[in-house]
Amino acid sequence: MRTSSRRSGVPLYHIICLVLRDGIDSGRYKSGAALPTEDDLARDYNVSRVTVRRALGELANAGLIERRQGSGTFVRARPTANGKPLGLIASTISQIDTLSERTTARIIEFEYIETPPEINAAFGRHSSERMQRAVRLREADGESLMYITTWTPEKLGRAYDSADMERESINHLLARSGVRPTSGEQIVSVTMADPAVARLMRLDVGAPMLKVIRLMRDQRRRTVQYVEMLARADRFTIRMKLGA
Repeated sequence: MRTSSRRSGVPLYHIICLVLRDGIDSGRYKSGAALPTEDDLARDYNVSRVTVRRALGELANAGLIERRQGSGTFVRARPTANGKPLGLIASTISQIDTLSERTTARIIEFEYIETPPEINAAFGRHSSERMQRAVRLREADGESLMYITTWTPEKLGRAYDSADMERESINHLLARSGVRPTSGEQIVSVTMADPAVARLMRLDVGAPMLKVIRLMRDQRRRTVQYVEMLARADRFTIRMKLGA
């Protein structure tokens, strides 16, 4: 495998770190398993052993691997909540409330501002209106799991405040405004943590994250909320049922 940092602008060691981390997160390298040797990695990625050592150092600092003198490098056991994975990206309306019950919310930003064009377009509007913009972290056992930004029409958002958002689920809060989300759609992609998100969530800059754009609609098929979630890729999975 040939690795290049010149085109992407990302250091070689960081690219190798991300690829190895993905292997750990996906289970290709299981807990307790040995990673390839430094010589093997240097050959596979066509880099120097110094670059490989720096990549492994990043993984060790993140608590993902341990280096045993004379034995090699091994994947460390990953923490779970009560022995179970910490979460699935919700694929039904009810699962959103379940996630709220298993985690706590902490408000980072809360304001009413003019709506950016791209958000306005998601609501199907031709003219700009003020919206409630809220940014919050969802946490469990002192660990930040999600960075969530929501956009809600001002008329609906005025039914609750930032303190309410730390106590109740979005579905319950929207119900105060007389709307009940009954459907929606999700767009899932992969991104990397930027410096601001990484600092708040205590992650490495460039750590892999699942990016979920969610449009929530009421019983009249009106969009009532736009949600952008950045979820830790090592703590969440996506599961969907396929029909015939």
